[in-house]
Order: sequence, then structure tokens, then C-alpha cells
Amino acid sequence: MSSQRTLERRRLVRAVLASAALVAVLAWIHMLQAWMGPLPALVLRPGEVSGLLGVLTAPLLHGSLQHLSANAGALLLLGTLALSVYPRASLRAVPTIWLLSGLGVWFIGGPPGHIGASGITHGLMFFVFFLGLISATRRPSPRA
Repeated sequence: MSSQRTLERRRLVRAVLASAALVAVLAWIHMLQAWMGPLPALVLRPGEVSGLLGVLTAPLLHGSLQHLSANAGALLLLGTLALSVYPRASLRAVPTIWLLSGLGVWFIGGPPGHIGASGITHGLMFFVFFLGLISATRRPSPRA
């Protein structure tokens, strides 16, 4: 196996493990919620200063197993894709997506509160899509 192929394989394995670790943390927190009950202090409540903590914590909370499953599938797929194809850019983009999606909901969301990682999954989708477009336009065109 070539060294380039070995590096790509390692990058893919690291991306899968990182994405799976995030999903495992979300599943653990969901089990904690089931045991302890709702965690209202961690919910993102738009327009409320006390709801600003939710910008950081709301993506970790999910209302049901179906809600968690929907976000987990997208996080596994998009997280693996982003981290394996654009590893350095992803390490900067994910925290930015996390914060901006949360702040966006805090500024324009409606009551009573918001939870879930959908903002992160949508942000990752746009990140991968637009970087794919940008990198596709940078490739030299084949000569006839």
C-alpha cells in the first residue's frame, strides 16, 4: 500500500472515530436526561440572557430517541466526510458552526426553547457542499 493511501486511510479512521465519539457523547447525555429528567437550564431560550448558555449546551440535548437518531446519522455521515476530506478546515469550522447556529437561533428563534444538533448538521452539510464546489473549481481542467 502506498504511503498516500495509508495516510488517507488513517485520516478516514480518525474521522469515523471522532464522529462516533461525538454521537456516543450525545447518546450518553440522552441516557442521563432519561435518568435525571429534563435539563431546562441547558435549553437554548431565544432572547433571554439566561438562555445564552444553551448556545453551547442545546446541541447536546435531544427530546427523544428519534430526534437523537436523526441527528446522529447526519453527524456520523457529515462529520466523517468533513473530517476526512477537509481535516484542518473542519477543526476550525465545527466550533464556528456550533456557535453561529446557536447564536442565530438565540437571535431569531421563537419561544419556548430549542434543543438538538440540527444546526450543526445543517452547517456541516453546507460546509462540505461549498468546500466541494470551491475545490472542484480549483482543479485544473483536463486538456483535450
